Amino acid sequence: MESTMKRTTIMIERDLLYELQQLAYQQDVSTAQMIREALAMYVTEQQKKLPGTNPLLALAGLGASAQETDVADGWDELMLQAGIDPIAGWSSRHESDH
Repeated sequence: MESTMKRTTIMIERDLLYELQQLAYQQDVSTAQMIREALAMYVTEQQKKLPGTNPLLALAGLGASAQETDVADGWDELMLQAGIDPIAGWSSRHESDH
């Protein structure tokens, strides 16, 4: 699968960046991965607030492929496009809702 990632630059407060780097280190993931996951969750939550959107429509055709691909490759983008919460998965409830 061809990567659809685009490089971007953000301005972030020094203290927030430090906290982010510490979390990434503790979870053994990159800072970029932490940012992608946080943005995916934020966009998902914002899309849920939009009137008339049906997140299930984004799933139509997901997985249909004319060629064999690594299913793990590009998962972040697929989750973002499909509106899947990277923490709660398919569930509409989050851990914090319990």
